[in-house]
Amino acid sequence: MPAQHYPVYEKTGTFAVRRVGRRSLGRIRPGDTVFAYLSGAQVIAGMFEAVGEAFEDATPLVRGGHYPHRLRVRPLVVLSEEDRVPYAAFHDRLDVVRDYADFRAVVQQVIHPLPRVDEKVLEFLVRARQKQTPDLEKLRAVLDAYHRARQEGGEAAPAVREAAAPYAPFDRAAAMEELVAWIEAQGFVYAPWQVAAYATALRTKPLVILAGVTGTGKSKLPALVAEATGGRWRLVPVRPDWTDSADVLGYVDLQGRFRPGAVLQAARAALDEPQRHLTCIVDEMNLARVEQYFAEVLSRIEDRHRAPEGGFESAPLLEAALPAADAAWSAVGLPPNFALAGTVNMDESAHGFSRKVLDRAFTLELADVDLTARPAPPTSPPTAARWPVAAWRPRALRLADLGDLTRPEGAAVDRAVEALAALNAFLTPAQAQVAYRTRDEAALFVLHAADVAASFRTRAGAAVDPLDLALHMKVLPRLQGGSRALRHAVLGLLGWAASGETFREDEDARAVLDAWDAARRPNALPDARFPRTAARLCLMWERLLTEGFTSFWV
Repeated sequence: MPAQHYPVYEKTGTFAVRRVGRRSLGRIRPGDTVFAYLSGAQVIAGMFEAVGEAFEDATPLVRGGHYPHRLRVRPLVVLSEEDRVPYAAFHDRLDVVRDYADFRAVVQQVIHPLPRVDEKVLEFLVRARQKQTPDLEKLRAVLDAYHRARQEGGEAAPAVREAAAPYAPFDRAAAMEELVAWIEAQGFVYAPWQVAAYATALRTKPLVILAGVTGTGKSKLPALVAEATGGRWRLVPVRPDWTDSADVLGYVDLQGRFRPGAVLQAARAALDEPQRHLTCIVDEMNLARVEQYFAEVLSRIEDRHRAPEGGFESAPLLEAALPAADAAWSAVGLPPNFALAGTVNMDESAHGFSRKVLDRAFTLELADVDLTARPAPPTSPPTAARWPVAAWRPRALRLADLGDLTRPEGAAVDRAVEALAALNAFLTPAQAQVAYRTRDEAALFVLHAADVAASFRTRAGAAVDPLDLALHMKVLPRLQGGSRALRHAVLGLLGWAASGETFREDEDARAVLDAWDAARRPNALPDARFPRTAARLCLMWERLLTEGFTSFWV
């Protein structure tokens, strides 16, 4: 392994490889011994024991490299720099070295299985360097047995056993296609891009708001995705009388007993089963004022930090001390395998959202309704592979935390940042500009969407631009009002999204509105640079002209 990565691997108890060595990594089983050989320094730095099986996790582990294939280990012997075992001390004593004309061929494999006798020789050297007393008699017995076996034509048992099935990295693109097919086979009509956008948004930020008229399947989509991917879900109906977090997080009753709230119970259920993802569906989220009953949860979402087992977790949700009998609830935060999906109806019967809420969520609108669409019966019952918990982990929380990017990834991030910078030129005069949080989350959404790019398509097969969706989800819900500044902002955004031009007068938008109207007011404006963003801006601009007030929501 690279010497510069070893301190992080040792501290986190995680060994990782990029691509080379991933199949050998998958053959390691709990209890196997793993020696850390630093290729640059040509020394053995320690001896470790595997405590799990190989898994995939895309969250950054070391700077300057993307190493997603990982193994949890615990240290048996960690040598100081001066005590590390040099290559010269063992190169002529190991069969694995003798089998190669050049030891670099072994190193290039990143992970190499060892015969049992080689394991014992290295263990002897490592423990001797640590100034521990090795069992010399046992070592001699192993060596003698090994040489007798070789003379009789047998082979030494490998230190690393073959896995029952080779390690296969999680194929996110194939899994997403299986998920889309599985949902359709259940008789539900969602465009593939809607499923892909929901899953991608939930991976990027563990709070997604699903908006639309009643009956479009807002609460059903999170439940279907959870069921198909091997996760769990819980439904929490919101009541209009929620004015604080008592029903969400809990309260102490008159007898002094703590009564946990629905979301706190769901978070604890996720903690109790860390290998399964849990989605808490907050239904009819805006029947009460979200910023009142959800304030602590919103703050904790922004307070997440890297968890020891991977992914990101938050500090405890409760701040007040609880009675000793209920103290366990005080330690419950938002675990890495937990997410929230809120549903809202876009009508005048519910409360609006503050920017505090919108900045902390992705708002996905389910407005494409085709009453003539019917799912085709599958020729054979489709199956959807269970997603590992790591599949829901973002690559980072901020752009600054990303490791090295490929050239296409860098170009996608740059395109998203440049688009948001251009939008801010129109939004700033109306005091509706976006800041760093929105920039990072929109760019990360686009980056995550690239992993399942083929699934961002309509039912007819037309491609849907993830950046168009990111702008629609993260920027447009912020726009509300009827001021002159907002009017100029909406008009400018419409021109930019439709053709890249800057509209300054009402007449400038007439051709775009006519095209939108002629196409029967679709949710995606044909031939626009950002079709879905432009179509929604057409609707918002028309409301400004006819009613003097506009909003993404009504």
